[in-house]
Amino acid sequence: MPKTRSLRIALLAGALTAALAVGSTVASDGHRKVLDATLAGIPTSMTGQTFMGAVGGGLPWRIGSGRAKLFSDGRLAVEVEGLVLAAGAKEGTNPVPTGRALVACGGMVVAMSDSVPFSPEGNAEVDAQVSLPASCLAPVIFFAGDTGAGARWFAVTGF
Repeated sequence: MPKTRSLRIALLAGALTAALAVGSTVASDGHRKVLDATLAGIPTSMTGQTFMGAVGGGLPWRIGSGRAKLFSDGRLAVEVEGLVLAAGAKEGTNPVPTGRALVACGGMVVAMSDSVPFSPEGNAEVDAQVSLPASCLAPVIFFAGDTGAGARWFAVTGF
């Protein structure tokens, strides 16, 4: 009986070690998708507010569609369509000619893409490589316009 118990313990320990080895291999895979989410426009309640280190635009924005993907090796893809003002004199348009993606990890912005064209209809595409910290806990992606006051977010994942 003691040999059987020792054998079971050894088998269980071996299986646990194998499972941990496989888990760490998957976790260290540089091509692993970290986030794949839709974007929502900035609501009135968040205008002008700082959220996770990113400052919100001064007016609400609405979005036709938007998607953000982030990979563990820092590849970032963001697409927005119809991201336009939801209030004000220029409602229904985008008055900002360039934008960029911001990446927050653990509640702080840690990376941003270069500027990309942002059409008057509110369309933009970011395809970038950003530098991420070793651990990116609870990632959030923003799409921000390049304004005279700096990058101001108009859309975000997680809503």
